[in-house]
Amino acid sequence: MKIENIIGKEKVKRLVGDFSKIDIQNLSCDTKTVSENTLFFCLKGGTVDGHDFAYEAQKNGACALVTEKPLDIDLPQVVVPSSRHSMAVMAGNFYGNPREKLNLIGVTGTNGKTTTTYMLQSILQSAGHKVGVIGTIGVVIDDVTLPASLTTPDPIELHRIFAEMVKNDVDSVVMEVSAHAIALDKMAGIICDVGILTNVTQDHIDFFKTFDNYAKTKQKFITPEFCKQGVVNIDDKVGKNIKLKNLESNSEFKVFSFGMKNPCDVFAVEPKYSVTGTEYCINLFDNIYPIKTKLIGQFNLLNALGAATACKVIGIEDKAIVQGLKDMDFVAGRFNVIDLGENKSAILDYAHTPDGLMNILSSVKMITNGKIISVFGCGGNRDALKRPIMGKISAELADFTIITSDNPRLEPPMDIITQIESGVKEITSDYLCIENRKDAIKQALKMLKPNDVAVISGKGAENYLDMNGIKYPYSDQETILSANKEITSERLGAYK
Repeated sequence: MKIENIIGKEKVKRLVGDFSKIDIQNLSCDTKTVSENTLFFCLKGGTVDGHDFAYEAQKNGACALVTEKPLDIDLPQVVVPSSRHSMAVMAGNFYGNPREKLNLIGVTGTNGKTTTTYMLQSILQSAGHKVGVIGTIGVVIDDVTLPASLTTPDPIELHRIFAEMVKNDVDSVVMEVSAHAIALDKMAGIICDVGILTNVTQDHIDFFKTFDNYAKTKQKFITPEFCKQGVVNIDDKVGKNIKLKNLESNSEFKVFSFGMKNPCDVFAVEPKYSVTGTEYCINLFDNIYPIKTKLIGQFNLLNALGAATACKVIGIEDKAIVQGLKDMDFVAGRFNVIDLGENKSAILDYAHTPDGLMNILSSVKMITNGKIISVFGCGGNRDALKRPIMGKISAELADFTIITSDNPRLEPPMDIITQIESGVKEITSDYLCIENRKDAIKQALKMLKPNDVAVISGKGAENYLDMNGIKYPYSDQETILSANKEITSERLGAYK
């Protein structure tokens, strides 16, 4: 492909060198994936600068560069204001802008993104659409799930995925949009047909430095730069502010609302929560329908309201919305209930933020008659401020807390556990610290009595433990099932 077709309308400071004989066949921002005839994007990162790897890219086959400054290297260069922004726009051009052939719904928020995307998938499929999903659990094309390394893929991969979806006759895509993706221009040049904001609570302060910066980044998504129209949770402070500002400005850009506490476009009436699911009546722009779903908890109800609102504003019929919500099954690693026998249960959830942990534990309290044993940890090399906060939340809402390890990455696990422990100590002295996650889960299951529930939070459907730069194979679900089998066997052995 010729460089002028890849550049398109993207702003360029200058072209350096002769591009007349350049035929670009590949894009990359990682020297490991550079091959012959690659256009290499030099990106500035937090610790490394891609401009320093231009020679390595050339050695591996790069035929041209996109840079933010002219480099002393014998390769043609496209000098741009922002390599990240240009990579997103040019990747779209390289793949023929496949997004324009797709209906696209983007979902941002601290919690609830994954579940909301799968609710959207269920509704859209009920309406007869062929749906693709992009997010934390992976990439779904025609009901086949492929693994993903990031919540929102990097632009080159993202547009390649869009192109693959078009090739497979997908007509609608729902995708998670992380705050990092917005801040790092991964979404540059992409405008969603509708954008959803689920909520904004503390997370990623290690990257954004302040909650205000983080919240502003999330808010930025619900604007004409990224969406044709917006949908917000009006019970959330940030969502409410977006809605109020939109009303005050009388803008042509429309923002619709959902919630449970404030007047809004879509809300639920008389919800009833149980261990088998949730029953409620949905008020969908003044049309009321009864719904019974397997999904549990008020936070899942809010996710459903957000998905319903978005589908309504893009023209999906009420019948398909209601049926899609009724058909919705459990999402891997999100409030998954595991029957342990003897009227005991374990609940597996991805909750890894203060708000997420509070939601899962509060919801479990509403549906259980027994005690709650909470098992969780916090990821290393991430927001450390939330660690004692989560410890305090667990101690307040659960009957017993076991603090353990959860993707310590490059930090000593016990340092993280000690920081969580400081929050637990504010509430109780009765808790355990067990570094080995498998041992912690087994201990929790041993403590269960009839009607009790062990809530295992933090990893959800993740299939690894990230320690010292290595991802070791690991599954919370497999650990729960294996530990329960061992405990049952040990108990039977003791009777002999």
